Amino acid sequence: MPFLTADDGIPIYYTDQGQGIPIFLIHGWMMNHQFFKYNIPVLAQTHRVVTMDIRGHGYSGKQEINWTLQQAARDVRQIVNYLDLSEVILVGWSMGTTLIHNYFDQFGSEKLKGAVFIDMTPYLLKTEDWEHAVFGKMDLQAAVNLASSIIKDRMQIAEKFVPACFNVNLVVDPALRESWMRESMLTPNSAMVAFWLDMVTYDWRSHLAQIPVPVLLCYGAHSAVYPTQLGKHMHERIHNSQLIMFEHSGHSPFWEEPERFNAEVARFAG
Repeated sequence: MPFLTADDGIPIYYTDQGQGIPIFLIHGWMMNHQFFKYNIPVLAQTHRVVTMDIRGHGYSGKQEINWTLQQAARDVRQIVNYLDLSEVILVGWSMGTTLIHNYFDQFGSEKLKGAVFIDMTPYLLKTEDWEHAVFGKMDLQAAVNLASSIIKDRMQIAEKFVPACFNVNLVVDPALRESWMRESMLTPNSAMVAFWLDMVTYDWRSHLAQIPVPVLLCYGAHSAVYPTQLGKHMHERIHNSQLIMFEHSGHSPFWEEPERFNAEVARFAG
């Protein structure tokens, strides 16, 4: 299993397959690279595909050091440098998109060709003038309560969150739900809480117009996590963006409609 030792000594798990323009897949909260299993082998036929497990997640180190998305963005940068990548397409699912914003904030467009945002908001909390929050209603108190609930009953949270990753109009197959829950258990409660509380502090709304690379927006038409017209909002504010609505998907179009997702990402990457 390939690992890169980060600048603070934490081992970061990564994979590297294929040749061509690099596509760097970054997973979401409490997940890992395995959730891209329908994308990696297909995209690797025409592109170089790199993945990582964010520190504290999956197979990466679980030492409780620098569990922030700022540091995770630096981990991405170190992998990019170690593999001598350039013209990279960063692909972020959910929390992975927040990581990409942190990359922009620290490194601008260095080594990048573009970015793909998968069903993510620039600000997770609901306010009087912001409707595009988690589940359309998550406020600060609810976010704190969620962190507390993870500590008290992790499985109950997973049982609610995993089905919410899919088309809200469909019943999730029990075997699929159990598989996702089992894989997510590789991420300890402490990492879940740390990254959740870190993620809700970021507000990237004012940064959208300054994103330094072209962006492909991949949003599910039936997302329980973001039930508002979030994709349209993002497209209107990111100048150099393309919006793809996945009409049969929820929060996870790369899994729910993998053929279309793979084709759109490959086209965008060039």
